[in-house]
Amino acid sequence: MTDSPWTIDSIAHALPHPELRAAFTREVTFTDVTQLPAILERWQRTVEALAAEQPRVEDLREYALRHDGALPSDHRETPESRARFDDWEARMRQLREGHNAA
Repeated sequence: MTDSPWTIDSIAHALPHPELRAAFTREVTFTDVTQLPAILERWQRTVEALAAEQPRVEDLREYALRHDGALPSDHRETPESRARFDDWEARMRQLREGHNAA
């Protein structure tokens, strides 16, 4: 992102997945206006965190492509990483189901 201030549109465009954009749009559209600043700040932090991690994720993707899908040894699954993935997967499923119900 440039030094320009964040807007609803710029946050939406910075979200890399349709499910995230749909969740953002739903949340912003149906939230009480008094709660919008906190909602927008949370989504702004999400976009910034995703952007900060993108180079690392791309490096891992490139590594996996060169090594038959394997990740570096320091990226092995742990109980904590499995729990975090399962939580993320459940949230994405809820978003998808909510989107399909609309």
